[in-house]
Amino acid sequence: MRLLQVSLRSLLLYSLLLVVISIPVSLFSLREILNEEVDESLLLNSDQFLKHIKGFEYLDDLETDLHVLDQLSYNIHIKPSTELNHDNKFETVTQYDTIEHEERPFRQLSSSVLIKGKPYLLTVRMSLVDSQDLIVAVGIVQVVLIILLTAGLLLINRSLSKKLWKPFYKTISQLKAYELDKNESFQIEKTDIIEFDDLNKTINSLTDRNRKIFLQQKEFIENASHELQTPLAIFQSKLDVLMQQPSLSESYAETISELEATAQRMSRLNKNLLLLSKIDNEQFITKENVELKTITLDLLDKIRSIADMNNLSITTSIQALKLLANKTLIEVLITNLLYNAVRHTPGQGSIHVLLDTQRLEISNSGKPFSINPEQIFDRFRKDSTNPESTGLGLAIAKKICDTCSYTLKYSYQNDKHVFSVNF
Repeated sequence: MRLLQVSLRSLLLYSLLLVVISIPVSLFSLREILNEEVDESLLLNSDQFLKHIKGFEYLDDLETDLHVLDQLSYNIHIKPSTELNHDNKFETVTQYDTIEHEERPFRQLSSSVLIKGKPYLLTVRMSLVDSQDLIVAVGIVQVVLIILLTAGLLLINRSLSKKLWKPFYKTISQLKAYELDKNESFQIEKTDIIEFDDLNKTINSLTDRNRKIFLQQKEFIENASHELQTPLAIFQSKLDVLMQQPSLSESYAETISELEATAQRMSRLNKNLLLLSKIDNEQFITKENVELKTITLDLLDKIRSIADMNNLSITTSIQALKLLANKTLIEVLITNLLYNAVRHTPGQGSIHVLLDTQRLEISNSGKPFSINPEQIFDRFRKDSTNPESTGLGLAIAKKICDTCSYTLKYSYQNDKHVFSVNF
């Protein structure tokens, strides 16, 4: 079956609107119908009263009798009039009820009549209390019916919507849980709704195509990294052999040393690009309870030898902090920030590492960077004064923080570079 062109919710609102409008219309129509019935009864009573009076016109004291009748009657009044108007006048009036002690509605007929050649004003009334009670009862019934109808329509709409949109929400939940790096295709179920079947087929085709591209890209990056690493290792080993030659002159030794440094830099660059690719492809998904204090202290021990060579002082203020995260990413994050601090701290400089229950802050003394601070986390953006930098260390740190929903900020204050990670 096809989806309805008009949603069930809109149809429900329109239906309720029509029903609500119909209530005052129906009550007004009912009141008019009852008034017409009462008017006919008033005309009948007026005619019967006049016929009855005609039979007593021979009496000499008829006027006195009419006066007495006007005083005694509750719903019929007749009084002398100065003019004769042949039009009947119907109107609704209220009159105080001395028994119920409240105002009561009446339907009243006023007409001019001739009795024994003299004009009289005849007024005939009929109570509308029963009619009003009937209208109120009908109104209450209609309101109750509307409430029941609304509740029924809401339940039907909810049931139909839940049944109708069930395949759609199932597809959404599958999309949210779908992972490209898993060896499985997107599973869909055939439904009775053509539009949803078309949507599922399109999604299935799109995910299969993206998955194939992802696997091809992943395979290419791994193969390229492996193929690059092998010749780089051979190149470095050959350089080491040349460096060990006893007849090597000083100029050649200096050239070979520069080539070895370049090879090492190419190797680091290759590893960093592979790591960035793996982070982009979300290959680090396993999480565990990680103790940052232990990791930070271990990494500090590894870089102290480098810091001592450059006469750098390292101070720490480290507290215990546990996170549910990927341990490899946390180690790479802290390592890159620490090595970045060591690399950009001049001789006799200082490095301070702060770890509390919310953040990690690494600060080091040094001159301001020559690049724009807003571009410091961009890939291949590096300080031109440091040729050993690959320009990817901070980019990797930023990517890890974005992937793990951490906040990485940089600032330069009091002649110090400050990198802070807010977990």
